Amino acid sequence: MNERLRPLQLSILFYSVQNGLYLYTLPRITAQYFGTNGWLSIIFIFILVNLNIAMIAIIYKLGKGRSVFEIIEATVPKWVMVPVYLFILCVWIGLASMIMREYIFIIKIFFYPALPAFYFVLFFTLLSFQLLTGGIRHITRSFVVLICFVMPMIVLLIYLIPEFEFARFTPFYFKGGTDYFQGTLHVYSVYLGIEVSILFFPMVAKNWTKSLFIGNFFSLVVYLMVTFTCFGFFSFDQILNDLYPIMTLFEYTEVTFLSRAENLCFCVFAFKVLATTVIYFWGAQKTLEHIARKVKSGLWILCILAAGFILALLPDSVAHVDKWSTWLSNSAIVIAWALPLFVLCILFIQMLKNQVMRERDYA
Repeated sequence: MNERLRPLQLSILFYSVQNGLYLYTLPRITAQYFGTNGWLSIIFIFILVNLNIAMIAIIYKLGKGRSVFEIIEATVPKWVMVPVYLFILCVWIGLASMIMREYIFIIKIFFYPALPAFYFVLFFTLLSFQLLTGGIRHITRSFVVLICFVMPMIVLLIYLIPEFEFARFTPFYFKGGTDYFQGTLHVYSVYLGIEVSILFFPMVAKNWTKSLFIGNFFSLVVYLMVTFTCFGFFSFDQILNDLYPIMTLFEYTEVTFLSRAENLCFCVFAFKVLATTVIYFWGAQKTLEHIARKVKSGLWILCILAAGFILALLPDSVAHVDKWSTWLSNSAIVIAWALPLFVLCILFIQMLKNQVMRERDYA
């Protein structure tokens, strides 16, 4: 029970939990909001995400491995923080549900149009239940294995090299963009998921924070490779007018030993969607357990999954899911920045108080 999560495990986990489903629309998003050579925006926003991660690393170092709840409630009463905790867990449950639902909508559109969404949501919920009941160590080990089925899919890009042309790129940068701020929020959403790591403090080995940066770097490499390939494979207008450019990209993949590569890629991608969904449910579970410690964790798992199940069935169209996802993603970005900043402020206040007390004792 005292086993700590190791850096290598965490690096793979953090890569797997980042919201990769947005990867399927990422080329269009970067082209729409940033214009020509919009794929470069992924690098700039990666730097912002690293700043966010650096705050979490600083909190862990200054807090000496204490739980984030312990750090906060050493200064702020728990009853004051309960509404904040509830807002955070609601956003995380909602985002997990919408990520699940969007994937289900896409898989229904392309592969199973006649099968009711209820069965897909039930399947994801049951898998989430099995993983959550095993705890974070079981979740980590499971996704270390499952993500090994997802990562090899990137090799299929090699088969697109003959059709790749640098002539499709333009010497102009960020020309024709519509809204850089909205574009930043949309692109930042593909990195979401890693902010839940702020709850990992009591469960990790020393020097674990480098895993955050490594996992985030893995995501950057994958996002860049796929988006850059799209910009060199399609024309700029084709990217703008394609709802899921990555699906179309893999449709052109011709592999002698594989028929319909896009089907395999998207079905295997379910593991990454499951990882993102489960880690948000786990974060909500830990938050609820802290609010009401006397209630057994199994009951909270059932409550969270029941809420997620109901929410996932509410949207009736892809547009509806997109609207919910945008609002929830923006809220998650606010949480990802506001919570670490708030905890850092509390740590500095605590450090000042300790310094004043030491000076008084010395005097």
